[in-house]
Amino acid sequence: MSRFLTWSVLVPVLALASPAVVQAAVETNPQVVVQTAITQLTARIDKDRAALRKSPTALNAVIEENITPFVDVPGIARGVMGQYFRQASDAQRDQFATIFKQSMVRTYANGLTSYDNQKVTVKPYKPGDDANRAQVEVEVALENGTVVPIIFQMIRAGDGRWMTRNLIVNGLNLGLTFRKRFAEVVEQSAGNLDKAIAGWSPAPIEVVKAK
Repeated sequence: MSRFLTWSVLVPVLALASPAVVQAAVETNPQVVVQTAITQLTARIDKDRAALRKSPTALNAVIEENITPFVDVPGIARGVMGQYFRQASDAQRDQFATIFKQSMVRTYANGLTSYDNQKVTVKPYKPGDDANRAQVEVEVALENGTVVPIIFQMIRAGDGRWMTRNLIVNGLNLGLTFRKRFAEVVEQSAGNLDKAIAGWSPAPIEVVKAK
């Protein structure tokens, strides 16, 4: 296992909203949403693995259909920009959201076909005080016996769908980590937001130590 974030661990549990699970996405229990999506996407990967490996277009289509609709990209991008979001113009905010989504799609495409039947367990859901926010806990068992805990921090959108706003992987808050990364890029760009946005690229993230 690489000491850096292995996206083959996350890809199966990040795909949470293909058209076939739209009804599940408005369930009051977000655990149902996560479990339904995992089952559907892993079946899709197993069925079309050879074609997905050969075709970048097919890979991107799977990501667009199965991942991006259920990820709150504007909300995540806003959080990643942090204090600089208030300073940015509407055009800069939109540009960063677009670039952030593109980097996310590239990352998922690189990891999608690496999924190799790792065991994914969605733990029972425990509702909180806020009916529009939820945390769903997932465990991914790797081939070497390591179990990686993942917490989905989710929000309920205006249309009732549950959407992913943030992930905590093995104790590491990805949203906060990306926010720190963006602040570093702004500093390296001497405060020039246009340059920082154009140069955005998430750095490798250490979440699992090698055994």
